[in-house]
Amino acid sequence: MKQTLLAVTLAGGLLATPSHAQDAAPAHFLKQETIITLGDAAKEVQAVLGKERTPGKRLEAYSKFQFSPELRPKLQEIFGTERPLPMTRVAGGVKGQVNYVARLAPYAYKQDNGTDFTWTELVSKVNVDKSGRATTSTTVWPSLVISRPDMSVSLLNMNMISKQQTGADEVTYGTAVLKIGSIVMRDAPAGDTELKETMRFEDIEAKSDVRRRGAMAEIIYGSSIKAIVFGNERVEHVNSAFRLTNVPVKAVAELGKQWREQQGKKLEAAEEREQLLKALQDFGKRVAIAGATLFIDNISIGYHGNTASLKGRIGFQKVVEADFKDLSALLKKLVGRIEVRLPVALVRDASRAFITRTINPAAPDAAKQIDAGTDSVVSMVVGRTVSGGYGVVEQDELRTVIEIKDGKVTVNGKPVEVPAGVINSLNAKAAPQPAPAPTQEAQ
Repeated sequence: MKQTLLAVTLAGGLLATPSHAQDAAPAHFLKQETIITLGDAAKEVQAVLGKERTPGKRLEAYSKFQFSPELRPKLQEIFGTERPLPMTRVAGGVKGQVNYVARLAPYAYKQDNGTDFTWTELVSKVNVDKSGRATTSTTVWPSLVISRPDMSVSLLNMNMISKQQTGADEVTYGTAVLKIGSIVMRDAPAGDTELKETMRFEDIEAKSDVRRRGAMAEIIYGSSIKAIVFGNERVEHVNSAFRLTNVPVKAVAELGKQWREQQGKKLEAAEEREQLLKALQDFGKRVAIAGATLFIDNISIGYHGNTASLKGRIGFQKVVEADFKDLSALLKKLVGRIEVRLPVALVRDASRAFITRTINPAAPDAAKQIDAGTDSVVSMVVGRTVSGGYGVVEQDELRTVIEIKDGKVTVNGKPVEVPAGVINSLNAKAAPQPAPAPTQEAQ
C-alpha cells in the first residue's frame, strides 16, 4: 500500500468499495449515495496527489488537503467528520525524518437500509526519511463491526506494518504485512432474535514484498489463517505462498503511469473499466514476453492433523508478439508443473464430516449409513483416481503431478484432452458491432 494514499485506501476499505464501483455495489450492503460519495472523495484526493510523485511530497500535500464544500456534509454523515483520516505532521523521531499521524475517530454509521457500521479509533503513523522516498508506517485498528438485524461480521485486532522505498522509476519496493486477529460471523437462526456464531477465522496474516533484481522485479505474496471454525469443525490452517519472477520494471512503471493518468480523467464507469482492462492486458503481454514465471511455493490446508498441499510453477517460454494473435500458439508456449499431495486420512475425515451432516442422527442405522457413505466417497476420490491412472498412493498419500507443455496436459503422465470448446471460446473474438445510425447533421 502506498502510504501517500493511506487516507483514501483505508476509508475506501472501511466500506469496501472502489472509486469505479458506483454502479455495481449491492444495495443491501451500502446505500448508493454512500458509494457515490466515497468514489467522489477518492477522485478529489487523487486529483491533488497525482501532481506529486515522491511519498514525502504526497504526504505533505494530503496533510493540507480539504474536501470540497459539496462533499463535506456527506462525509460528515458517513464518518462523523468532514475530514476523515486527517494527516497531521508531528514532532520527534530521527533527525531529518518527517513524521505524520492519521486518525479515524470512533463512530457508528447508521444507514437506513438495515446495514450499519461501527468502528473504534484507527491510528496510523507514517515516517518519511529526508529523501522523501523511504517510508515506514504502522496502522492499528481494534475493531470494525458490520451488522444487520439477522447477521453481523466483526473484524478484530487489525494492524499493518509496511516499509517501502519509491525508486527513481516511480515503482514502490518493499514489504507490507497485514494481520487480523479474528473475523467472526454471526446470524440468527430462523425464528430466533439472538445472533449466534456461525464461522470464525483466527489469526489471519497477509504479506507482500516487491524486490528489484536488476531490470526485473520479483513480486512475493503469502497468506495464512491459523484456524477456521464452523460448528464443531475446525480447519487447522490454510496457507499460501506465491512468487512472480522476471517482471520487467519498465512494465510495472508503465502500468502505474497508465493508472495514474486514468485517475485524472473524468470517465464513465464502463470506459474506466475498459481502459483498465486494456492496461492490464498490455502489462500481461510484456510480462509473458519477458518470460515471467509464477512459482506456487505452497498452497496447503490442515484438517485433523493431516495436510493437503500443492506446489509448482507456471510460465511461458519464448513468447513473441505474434503469439498473441493466435491463442493456440500462445498456449503451446505455456509450461507448468504442479505437484499435489492429499492424505487419504484427510479425505476420509472430511468425507465423514460431510456425510454426517446428511444423515438423520435419530435413524436406527445412522452409524452404518455414515460408514457406508464415507467409504463410498473415499472410493470415488482415491479409488477412481488410482484405477484411472491419474495418481498413486504412497505413504498413505494420494499423489499426482500435473504437467503442461507443448499445448498438452498430463496428469500423472497420462494425457488429458483439453475440450475443444474451451480453446474455441478463448480464441473467439467479439462480434463486430453495427455502425451507429447517422445523425441528422450527417444526413
